[in-house]
Amino acid sequence: MPPSALCLVACHVWDTIGLQALGGKGALVTHGVNAPLVVPGLPQPDLTAPDLTALARLIVRNWGT
Repeated sequence: MPPSALCLVACHVWDTIGLQALGGKGALVTHGVNAPLVVPGLPQPDLTAPDLTALARLIVRNWGT
């Protein structure tokens, strides 16, 4: 399976950056304390949510059923 078909869900942005650097998607669960690392040229998470329930809703809304 190519990286472009995958999405890594993590609560640390550096984990999402790894798969995104390979062409995959990244989803960040912030738990109210973790935030995207906004640095020019650094991939930002494709989706960001405060918890897994909210992330699941975003995944369905953005990427299908």
